[in-house]
Amino acid sequence: RINKISKSWKLKKEHSLMLSYKPSYEDYYYFKKYIKMYISKAMDFQYEENDKSFLKLLDKNKKNLKNITPNGAVVPKREFQLEYNLIIRQWCHLIKKMTSKKPKLLKLFRMTPNIRIKFGSELEHNKSRPLNTAIAHSDAWLEGPWGFNCFMPIVGDIKNNYLKYYELKNEKEFREEFLKLSKTYNSMSWVNDYYKDLPIKLSSGIAYISDYSLIHKTHRKAKAQTRVSVDTTIFVGNHLPFKDRLREYRKGIPLMGIDEIIDAGQYENDKFKGKISTFSHYTGRCAKTIRLK
Repeated sequence: RINKISKSWKLKKEHSLMLSYKPSYEDYYYFKKYIKMYISKAMDFQYEENDKSFLKLLDKNKKNLKNITPNGAVVPKREFQLEYNLIIRQWCHLIKKMTSKKPKLLKLFRMTPNIRIKFGSELEHNKSRPLNTAIAHSDAWLEGPWGFNCFMPIVGDIKNNYLKYYELKNEKEFREEFLKLSKTYNSMSWVNDYYKDLPIKLSSGIAYISDYSLIHKTHRKAKAQTRVSVDTTIFVGNHLPFKDRLREYRKGIPLMGIDEIIDAGQYENDKFKGKISTFSHYTGRCAKTIRLK
């Protein structure tokens, strides 16, 4: 499937199970701008165009976590859903360009990319969570085995605070049980015995697409600083995600801001609405799309 995607979409092959796509400077610039605007609103600080100034304010307001999940995802709320819709509109634009040479190969488009902040040090209330992304894992354990991760560093310290990948020591030892559903990452830790470090350097503004059989984790080196990234999934071929995640996907890439917009479905001070299940997304009970006439 990797070879087919690489050939069809003209993507660079970084590894036998990983591809990369570099959007145009303009597309990346606006995507980063909208993400920074969104985070500024969610954490209640003044937007800064300069990346260094933005990151300083982000760290200064680290305690403003009303709209941030323990794992660093920025949750859309109605107070800043305009900024959220700008992000989704630009993301749709990026993926349309990435898949333009053979758009029908994209089976499902995910409407819920995670805008994620990973501070230089882990948030205390995330350390003991069973789905902490600092634990080596595969998204197959929540989504089913057939998807691809899509990870894009946006801004910040991606040299010391990054996504670390692991590859199989011997691909012939791969078993389907490596990608079975699991309510916790720790319960699948036995898989680590079959993996080794994959030395690969990631760059800001580039989307990395990897098969679920490459496991990964958030990794911080000493003196790591904050980074911001986007992570999501894509599906290619005649395969579907686990049923609890299906509501996040569409068969086509929508024209956001033209044909429809997203209603975050909750205000900042509303009581938090829990996930539908362990395997579902944090927006599952709230967010909905509104068709425009």
